[in-house]
Amino acid sequence: MEFFECVNPDMTPQLKDKIAQLAQGIADMNACVRKYRFATVEEEVLYFKEIKPRLVKEYVFLSALKAFYEKHSHFELQRSKIYKKEINRLLYFMNGEKEFYRYIRSGQTHNDERYFRRLSELGTERTLYSLNDDLESSCSHGFLLAKITAYEKLVGFYTRQLNRLKLPQTSELPLTTALPLEWKANKVDAVELVYALYYSGAVNTEKCTVHELAKQFGELFQIQITEQLYRVHRYKTTQTGTRTLPCKTAESFPQQSRRRIHLNPKLLLGFVE
Repeated sequence: MEFFECVNPDMTPQLKDKIAQLAQGIADMNACVRKYRFATVEEEVLYFKEIKPRLVKEYVFLSALKAFYEKHSHFELQRSKIYKKEINRLLYFMNGEKEFYRYIRSGQTHNDERYFRRLSELGTERTLYSLNDDLESSCSHGFLLAKITAYEKLVGFYTRQLNRLKLPQTSELPLTTALPLEWKANKVDAVELVYALYYSGAVNTEKCTVHELAKQFGELFQIQITEQLYRVHRYKTTQTGTRTLPCKTAESFPQQSRRRIHLNPKLLLGFVE
């Protein structure tokens, strides 16, 4: 999901594509679990508390991001006011659910069987967040958990952009002025090199997203590859069914680093990337 970790309204088509994938993934999961009988209560709680909310969280996050881009112009996206407004709105919601939020963040488990079991198993009254849910594929607090964690992610997203806007605007010369370097290979090679650098830990990835790394790489070598990031990644995932970096450049990294590049292809049914 790192493609969407920085403000870029031009990626709305990719957002729509990913939202559709997630929606289909959630529908498939619901269809499967509707017929499935959990072996234990612990397995049931694990599914409704840990597995399904992670997928729904990404759906809520990307849907909110898409609505945000559609609501605001490019000019507004360069102003801090809209980000502050969104942060206040999200925090207001989370404050209204502070009892449940505290329960989740403190690691408590004593109410798990009440919150994270099938509605059909409990026979309890529906909540605001399960009013229209299917009894066999939903629990009372699963969607609320996904929504809160998605809102946490959105708050972090908007806060990072606010911090970027606060940085002083300097008249820096482009890197190419001092270093007139030019990329001679094709764009796919450049994209794969960026992925190798990012996922091997060769750069301090805690301070940037893969999209931001690609942008800086492009500025250095006078090549625009941010638009190719999503297309190349999606093609490789479609062809292989995994999220393995198929890059000859990765062979130059230590074996331990290359192992970290290969992610679990079954993680959340392959829909969270």
